[in-house]
Amino acid sequence: MKTHNQILLSSVAAIATLAFAAPAIAQDEGASEGSGSDDIVVTARFRNETIQNVPQAISAFDERSLTAAAARDITDLAPSTPNISIQPVATFSNSAAIFIRGLGAQGIESTEESPVGVSIDGVYITRPVATMLDTFDLDRIEVLRGPQGTSFGKNSLAGGIAAYTKNPGRDWGVQAEVTVGNYGRMDARAAVDMPLIQDKLAARLVLNKETYDGYFTNRLNGKKVGGQDRLTLRGTIVFTPTDNLDINLKAFLVRDRSSAPGGDAAPNRSQLLYTIFGFEEPDDGAFTIGRDFPTNHDTDQLGFIGNVGLDLGSWQVKSITGYIETDDFNDSDYDQSEIFFFPTFRLQSHRQFSQELRLQSDFSDRSDALARLNLVFGGYYLKQSFELAQAFPTLPVLLNPALKFGSQDFVSQDNSSKALFAQAIYGITDRLNITLGVRQSWESKDYFRDPVGTLLSPAYFTSRSVVKSLADMEEIANANLATGAAFKLGYKRDRATFKAGIDYRLTDDVMVYAGYSQGYKGGGFGARSATPTTAGPTQDNTSELFEAGLKGDFFDRLLRLNLTGFITKFKQLEFGVFFSNPNVASGQETAQQNIGAATSKGIELEATLRPTQNFRLSANVGYLDAKYTDFCADLDGPASYSTTPTSTCGDVTALPGGKYLVDEDYTSLKLVRAPKWQTQASADYTVPMGSAGNLTFRAAMLYRSHFESTVVNDPFGKTGDFILVDGSLGWESEDGRFRAMLWGKNLTNKTYVSALTPTSNYFTQRFYGAPRTFGLTLGASF
Repeated sequence: MKTHNQILLSSVAAIATLAFAAPAIAQDEGASEGSGSDDIVVTARFRNETIQNVPQAISAFDERSLTAAAARDITDLAPSTPNISIQPVATFSNSAAIFIRGLGAQGIESTEESPVGVSIDGVYITRPVATMLDTFDLDRIEVLRGPQGTSFGKNSLAGGIAAYTKNPGRDWGVQAEVTVGNYGRMDARAAVDMPLIQDKLAARLVLNKETYDGYFTNRLNGKKVGGQDRLTLRGTIVFTPTDNLDINLKAFLVRDRSSAPGGDAAPNRSQLLYTIFGFEEPDDGAFTIGRDFPTNHDTDQLGFIGNVGLDLGSWQVKSITGYIETDDFNDSDYDQSEIFFFPTFRLQSHRQFSQELRLQSDFSDRSDALARLNLVFGGYYLKQSFELAQAFPTLPVLLNPALKFGSQDFVSQDNSSKALFAQAIYGITDRLNITLGVRQSWESKDYFRDPVGTLLSPAYFTSRSVVKSLADMEEIANANLATGAAFKLGYKRDRATFKAGIDYRLTDDVMVYAGYSQGYKGGGFGARSATPTTAGPTQDNTSELFEAGLKGDFFDRLLRLNLTGFITKFKQLEFGVFFSNPNVASGQETAQQNIGAATSKGIELEATLRPTQNFRLSANVGYLDAKYTDFCADLDGPASYSTTPTSTCGDVTALPGGKYLVDEDYTSLKLVRAPKWQTQASADYTVPMGSAGNLTFRAAMLYRSHFESTVVNDPFGKTGDFILVDGSLGWESEDGRFRAMLWGKNLTNKTYVSALTPTSNYFTQRFYGAPRTFGLTLGASF
């Protein structure tokens, strides 16, 4: 294997000296630098500028580049971006687990914030569910690597992903697309542009229907598991009553009736799935699994986003208003087997409202020093709330068979966040610029947890009708609060973050830069905690980034090279430890803990070589050295001791029942989803055929070295060190109105573990990456 790695890395290095995986091919709406430009205009610093002019690590994708890569959702962005991992959350396929430079999250609890922020049209998304953004109707996506503590949504500890949907065109038009593929995939998408009043009022309506059967087969009945059935509707109205006022209103609806993701139970004869039930996963292939419980994941989401811009000459005012409500009802066979052991129902409701107001200077018409100054002042407000009830058909009957009841518990949380921020970019000379940013944030959280909840009859139920409503569970929780069985906790903190940078243009096409920035993620509570001691709140997670880089176009823009080096220091990192607790009806809980600190160092190379107008070579290489510098926590859960225990590195926490949590040193463990090497190389070749259109061939290869998928570095969760190959053959008519693409992903049909979720001493859920998939996409524009 060592020889294999050496050959691979040598090949990548050779390609990287010639090429860079700039995912952007085409132009932002009327904002590119010219025909045939490889630049996309982005707004990462609150102003329009191409990615080559942004002095920080950023990748951008527009509609054309997403189409070329046959991208279906944001997971398809990761191969083209160094040191990025994006995949579905193992147990919730409509939620994205995003890791940037070795840090991220793969949970789905709304009490916890993600280290990586996601925003849609400027509105920060506060919960992980329904963050698996579809790529249809997107104008562009910006991927920001490193903490974004002053200029991105709320806060961002490790990075951010900003998606922007398309606005109505100036003329009447229809865009339609159909995709058919294996595993029953059938997608139908359409968008209609309607200019209602010339240059004053226009609308755009979008419909997107996505379905497929799933690539897992249930060995009990032969049915498919892990399929998708999602409908998205979006409407946009742009109203320009005067030359200096622009009103953009968007509304969207998502109706998801998908199946729970497929997976199996990793062999472990020390866990209860084997010791009590004698079950061990049969050796009948990764995509043959057992399910004895419904696997319906239902999500309904409704959102509104309003962007208003007012041009006052030397100053511009920008208002961004967002409201999103999300409701879920999910059935999950958590034990991933045909044994009726640990199924659950999750009923959840989430609401968020945000308002951002910015004042930005525009001194471009001046001839003095102010012409080189760009100022931004802003304020931000966020209010969110959620409720969750989780029902367990087999608990506590498994702990005490005489009870013959199931159980249901409850948690809710209200959050508010306020911030003031400012940014200044000043051109000291025509080639030398400095950037300064500051953000002051105030946050509060009110947490209400009822781990006792109520008993449900009968035990071993499989119908949603047995599950009590959120209103009923809140009433029960208030009654349990009065007796001391439930509890409330609070969090109230403020924090300032800073950013500073300098960039210098060596030539008109080559820039060097260096920067420092801070980010943070507010401390959180454990949605599955059983006691105030284990619930939190944890301390705020913080990050500091030191970054330097070069961005350049060479040989009359024949070659583009972007090189970045970085060091990120993380402190008070947080995660939840899942362990058994016989003192609660469910028999288990999750404790939130600050584990310590880590340092992430690395180098990122992105390059593009275009030998001819029709031939393009691309590559990106990410090297990452991410290590814990302090990791002191209890990973084993409560234990009994004959005498009061001591810890060599941290705390000893006494729990009810005479048990203790004892911190131990785990600094030697590796960070989750932090491969040392990640690289992609691709080639695109277009054959012009005159009036018959253009034919384009594309091939891409992705490699990631070994990495861990669990915090505890479970050996069954070690993955990586393999190659994935994608390819496509596309045709486009001469006028660009019609296109067809035959595409395939994971063409070698590599089977690999994508995620592992150890669940106390009960069982370990194991999930796999997609097998070979292929399809045909037909598109037309009128």
